[in-house]
Amino acid sequence: MLRVTSVGVNNLPSPAVQALAELFGPIPELLEEALHERELNGEDMALVIDQARKSGYANRFEAIPADVIWRPQLPGSEGRSHPKPTAPGAQSAIVIGPDGNDQPSGADELYCDALGRVRIRYHWQDSGDASCWVRVAQRTAGGGMGSQFLPRIGQEVLVQFIENDIDRPLVIGALYNGQGEGGHAPTPGGQPAEGDDPAALFKPASDHTPSAQGNLAAGNSPVWHGASSGTEGHSNAAAQWGVRTKEFGGSGYNQLLFDDTDAQGRVQLRSTYAGSELTLGHLIHAADNYRGSLRGQGAELRTDAYGAVRGGAGLLVSSYVVAHSAGLRDPVGDNAAGIALMKQAVKLGETFSEAAVTHKTVALASSVGSVKAGASSMSEKEAPLAAMLTAVSGMVGAADLDTARADAGARKTLPEDGSLPHSSDPIIAISAKAGLGVTAAGAVQMSNGETLTLMSGADTQFVSGGQMRVNSGQAIGVLGGAVAPGADGLGVQMIAAKDAIDVQAQADTLTVQARDEVNVISANAFVDFAAAKSISLSTAGGANITIDGGNVTVQCPGKMVVRAGKKSFSPATQLSYALPQQPQYERHESMDFAIKLLDISARSGIALAGEAWRIVVLSHPPELTDGRIPDYIFSDEEWQEVIVEGAVEADGSASLSSSDKERVVSASRLYPGRVWVICGLTAMPVGLSNWTDQGSPGNVRQILDSLNVAPDGRIADQNHIDFLAEWAKDAYEEMHASTLYKKIKL
Repeated sequence: MLRVTSVGVNNLPSPAVQALAELFGPIPELLEEALHERELNGEDMALVIDQARKSGYANRFEAIPADVIWRPQLPGSEGRSHPKPTAPGAQSAIVIGPDGNDQPSGADELYCDALGRVRIRYHWQDSGDASCWVRVAQRTAGGGMGSQFLPRIGQEVLVQFIENDIDRPLVIGALYNGQGEGGHAPTPGGQPAEGDDPAALFKPASDHTPSAQGNLAAGNSPVWHGASSGTEGHSNAAAQWGVRTKEFGGSGYNQLLFDDTDAQGRVQLRSTYAGSELTLGHLIHAADNYRGSLRGQGAELRTDAYGAVRGGAGLLVSSYVVAHSAGLRDPVGDNAAGIALMKQAVKLGETFSEAAVTHKTVALASSVGSVKAGASSMSEKEAPLAAMLTAVSGMVGAADLDTARADAGARKTLPEDGSLPHSSDPIIAISAKAGLGVTAAGAVQMSNGETLTLMSGADTQFVSGGQMRVNSGQAIGVLGGAVAPGADGLGVQMIAAKDAIDVQAQADTLTVQARDEVNVISANAFVDFAAAKSISLSTAGGANITIDGGNVTVQCPGKMVVRAGKKSFSPATQLSYALPQQPQYERHESMDFAIKLLDISARSGIALAGEAWRIVVLSHPPELTDGRIPDYIFSDEEWQEVIVEGAVEADGSASLSSSDKERVVSASRLYPGRVWVICGLTAMPVGLSNWTDQGSPGNVRQILDSLNVAPDGRIADQNHIDFLAEWAKDAYEEMHASTLYKKIKL
């Protein structure tokens, strides 16, 4: 139905019709004039008017047959079916730069707007023309997620048009183009030309040199292809695929490569920057499309720059293989072999520590305890070796993460249904099935804050090409033959193949004892016995020779026999002997410091005199949230030890003796982050990094420490620290600067 024209005539009485006709004219003429104004004329309209006068209503309509396809004529179409050209299907185009050039200039390879749209030029456009900004379709896209690929200048892209609207193009992908330089030359019959060697260009490739990667005609060639699957070429039957990017203005790249060669699967994540890469599976040499010689099997993580491996909850490095297949996979933290070896170490340590005590030498602190008897920095109830065994033997619940963390904190070791092996402390465990080799072209430095225990079930050797020094702050115990005699019946043997052996007790007694003989022999010179006071030689039978001062006393319960070819008793004479001066070590590190307790709310900045204070060791490092001090720090149930306590002096200081200071420093080193000063409702961590002897305060950290703003600066980055410092200054601006500086000094 295209148009309907309706005509109606009122059925008025004849007098009324005549009166209207006298005023306006005859009704038929009136209707014809009205229809003429609306361009509705024609012979059929006279019939419609006549019918309307007879029946009161009549209409006229225009329609087309139902089998005729009809579309409305749009404004501006000028009679055409479509007002503008349509673009059915897809077309290819070249990405261009800001000046319309389709070749990148140096590092300017990408040209896009803030929305990630690019400009393109279709092949049928003039060289100076360009499209509108065109969106680029991505495989995935979402808020803060998805993939991102923007085609670069000179790349060919495939363009589709939304609803075939030529003004709504969309880049749906990128295309390789050009003509590769390898493969068969085309012939009319489709067969290789005589004398043609399709692999000639592929053969020059080697482990470190690619070949046949360019184009005979300008374009972009793929990195990986299957054009040379033979062994004389690249040995690549299109098994390599992945993603490779390209450095702006350079030849460097980043790539994720998958190699699906049968029985030689490989995955490589690589960056040419500093030669950094991770390769898994079948390790081979590769140069672009070329698959080279075998390098190994397994995994390789390497870089020419600096590398780091970190695990906040611990790290396990092991050469013991655990089950790992589609049907059975052992837990990630399975360290059964390492636990067994650690149990042997604990037993070995206990055995030889008991032997040392039996033979009156120094016990092993790793077995009897370091901090105190049966305790260590890792556990209050276990010595270091036993605490390490508990740490590697940890078992945690697998139901949820919170349960696992709670079990690790409780240091659980008993296996239960649904539990998994996991270290209970953030340790680094290394277990080697065959052996562990540690070598360095330079120095090897090993340092720790508690005990260092080196054990072996058989022999242990220490060999030095230069000098070997063994220094100890306390006792050194050497025990040999605790289980059985050594080679040639020796227990402990010390020999200097050249030069002297110097054994000194510089601050106390030197004792030499033996169950059997004691032999002191000089093969070529003499034996000196010298003492500042006296020398005494005695036997169990009662015979004795005493040299005391200027006297010599010989006494025995039996007879004294003197045999000599010549006897001479000369007058009195004196022979002095120069005795060594024993050095005394003086500690170079000053332990002198002072602690002043401050009260922020007090204008003077000094805590109340007489208020109790304590320096304690917490049972575990506190969890600080937003720099706030948790309430449990003030509970004595959370204290492992009270190092020293007292009352605030009139000037706000805490009185500490020299021994108190030594204990505070020692605990701060042994328990970093766990030593706190507690006074009233204020607590502050004690650490070596917080102490200063600078005469002029003013650095940010000192201000924060004085105001108790950041209990542990390690949790705040520098920006956070700067912010807190400014806040502290504003909050206490009524305090004079000199008063603030006084609070900074310790």
